[in-house]
Parts: sequence; structure tokens; C-alpha cells
Amino acid sequence: MPRLTLYSLLIISLAGYVLMGYFIERSNFELLITVYTSLFLLSYLIIKNKGAYNFNVLLLSGILFRFCLIFSIPALSDDFYRFIWDGRIQQLGFNPFDFTPRQFLNQNSDAFLNQLFPLLNSPDYFSVYPPFSQILFKIASGIGQDNLQVNLIVLKSMIFFSEIGTIYILYRLILKRKKDLSLVLIYLLNPLVILELTGNIHFEAFMIFFFLLTVLLFYNQRFIGSAAALSLAIQAKLLPILVIPLLIKKIGLMKTVWYGLICILITTLLSIGIINTPERISHITESLNLYYGKFEFNGGIYLLFRTIGWAAIDYNPIVLISKLMILFTLTGMVYIYLKESDTLSGFFWVLLIYLGFAAVVHPWYLTPLVALSIFVRYRFILVWSALIPLSYMSYRTLPYNENYWITGLEYFIVVGYLYWEVKFLAPASNPVILKNEVSE
Repeated sequence: MPRLTLYSLLIISLAGYVLMGYFIERSNFELLITVYTSLFLLSYLIIKNKGAYNFNVLLLSGILFRFCLIFSIPALSDDFYRFIWDGRIQQLGFNPFDFTPRQFLNQNSDAFLNQLFPLLNSPDYFSVYPPFSQILFKIASGIGQDNLQVNLIVLKSMIFFSEIGTIYILYRLILKRKKDLSLVLIYLLNPLVILELTGNIHFEAFMIFFFLLTVLLFYNQRFIGSAAALSLAIQAKLLPILVIPLLIKKIGLMKTVWYGLICILITTLLSIGIINTPERISHITESLNLYYGKFEFNGGIYLLFRTIGWAAIDYNPIVLISKLMILFTLTGMVYIYLKESDTLSGFFWVLLIYLGFAAVVHPWYLTPLVALSIFVRYRFILVWSALIPLSYMSYRTLPYNENYWITGLEYFIVVGYLYWEVKFLAPASNPVILKNEVSE
């Protein structure tokens, strides 16, 4: 691609990210999906027509796209209000797991919290965010105090630097496997990753960074450091704990048990300062049970079973279907544990099974899969990452109303594309964007 054309595409992309970050609300679905889709098309064109001499330009562009979002107020998610709430609670000397927001305001007075309360999406639920995330919330609150914008800049800056770290570790892992360095562009230039992590403050960014660090240290046989990094990944999001059984084929059962015990010990030591009573553990469990037994959003297979169940018994069988989804999830994970010998691709499939049967699949949930897709030969996740913004159609009106036809279309295309990849592409091929296979 000529340099002038490449620079033109990058400048248009930068304008698109500025537009998404500063001028588009999620209720304006038509404009949102137009710009989002355009960014994916631009990313595809840039990567497909890349030249070796352009790599540094693309690397700096991916970093710039993220940096330009640091000063924006997240428009696609309102979870950040709870992050700031939990941080403020801690700055006032309280534990965020002791009260729901409504309970706290019934007993205490704080002008900034009174300002935040109407903006919370879960005022009657206890916090579910792990201790590492709570530390970051507290740091942001300590710096930002009662200034919402400063709190946001601090949180976004943290995620921005974690993303820089992720890109570097991906680079190291690709080098270690002696593969084309351009594979890093899959993550670097993916609009979903850029907009949902730095743009909308989702802590999957830290989960991805610490998990990839876990793997890098593990490959270098620094097992204690690897277990510590995995502990931090779990502290950011709980899901990385699912990777431990995948280590059995690498280091054997007993070494995996010791590795897991070290990880659990570090996690416990890091958590004990904030989660240190049965009541606080009960509050977290209560909120998690509500999440897995009450909420539903963009869960394709779940919605299919729910529709069948509703037709059969004439009411929403969410409790029963949720338990059935857990059974399917566990069965699928056990299969992966028994069959998969590669840590990175194994975790990819474990996470895919988890999200495939989940009742709630927000767009940013896919970002770890985008990072891990570099280490598998299939590219259907990139198709899913381009389609999942369709779920924002639910926010066009109040109350929010999910369009099940759109959800069905999203999953139909993704499953269809996966079937096409498995059925018709040669095993060693790597479709869509980059023609490289990565394996241990």
C-alpha cells in the first residue's frame, strides 16, 4: 500500500475514534454502528495491505488511537460510575463490600456520592469487583477526589499503560514462537479492543496483561513469578483461574497442584485486607448469584434454550436454564482440559465455551478472546468482534429492550463462519487477515 494511502486511512481512523469517544452516545445506534463498522473496515484494509516498512507506523497508530480516548467520558458503558463509587467509599474509610450504594447513603452523607448515586446501574447490589480492581479504584479516587473527570483520566491512564504492556508481551510471545510479528496487529488495531478497554474503562485490560505475563514467565520457567502474575489476573477478573488445569499436560499433576496452591496463597494474601469476614464473602457471593441467575444480555445459546423453555412452560425459566448452561460449560471445559496441550489456545477455547453458554455477553467480554486468537488458526472471533456492537441496539430506548432477531443474526453469522473455517479451509491456513499459524 502506498504510504500516502496508508496515512490517509490512519487519519480517517483517528477521526473515527475521536468521534466515537467524544461525540456519539450509545442511544444513537444508527450513527454508532456506522462509525464502529467503518473502523473495522478501515482496520481490515490497513492490515490486509500492510507492508513490512509500515510496522512501526501501525504500532504508533494503535497506541495513538488509545491515547486519544483518555480524556473522553465513556459513552458505551456506565459501569465506571460504580468504579468511582467504590473508590470513594474506600477513601472515606469504608469497605465497598459492606454496603449496597442505597444502604450506604441511608446511613452516611457525602455530596459526591449523592451526585453519583442516580447514575449507578446497580444501586441495590453489593460490589463484585475483585481486590486488585478495588485498589485501582481507590488510587483513582485518591488522586481525583470529587472530580469525576480526573477520576476517569486516572482510570483510563492505568488501562492505557496496561495495554502498552499487553502489546509488548504479545510481541515477545510471538517472537518466542518464531512467527510473523504482524500477528500483533490483530490485537493492536482491533476497534473493539481500543474502544471498549481504554475508551470505556473495562478491566479485562488488566486480566489480559497479567494473563499473558503469566504465560511468558511460565515459558521462561519462572513458575513463582508466573503464579503471582496469574494471581493478579484473577484479582482483576476471576476467569483466569480456569487456566490452571491446562498446565497438567505441561508440568504434570503434582507441579500443577503446587503452582495452583502458590497462586491461591498469593491471591488470598492480596485479598485478605479487603475481603476478610464471612459477611463480606457472603455479599460478593450474593451479587454473583444474582448476576448468574437473573441478568441476561446477548447470550445466543442461552436465548435459544430460554425461548424453547418459555414456549414449553409459559414463563421465563432463567433459573433452570442458567443451571443447564453451567452444566454444558463445565462439560465443554473438561473436554478442552483433556484434549488441549497448548496453554494459550487452550485458554482461548475454555473462554469461548464460557461465553458461548453465558446469559450475559457484553461486547468487552470478547477482548481476551481477540488477544488469544493470535495463537489459534481460526479467525471467527474477529468476525464476532465486528458483529457484537450490534448488541448496542438494545440501548436505543428506555427501558432497554434487546432485539432477539439481531442477537440471532449475530450468532448465526459467527457460527456459520466458524463452520466454514473448520469445514473448508486447510488445517494449516489462517483465514481472513493474516496467513500465519501459531502453535507451540
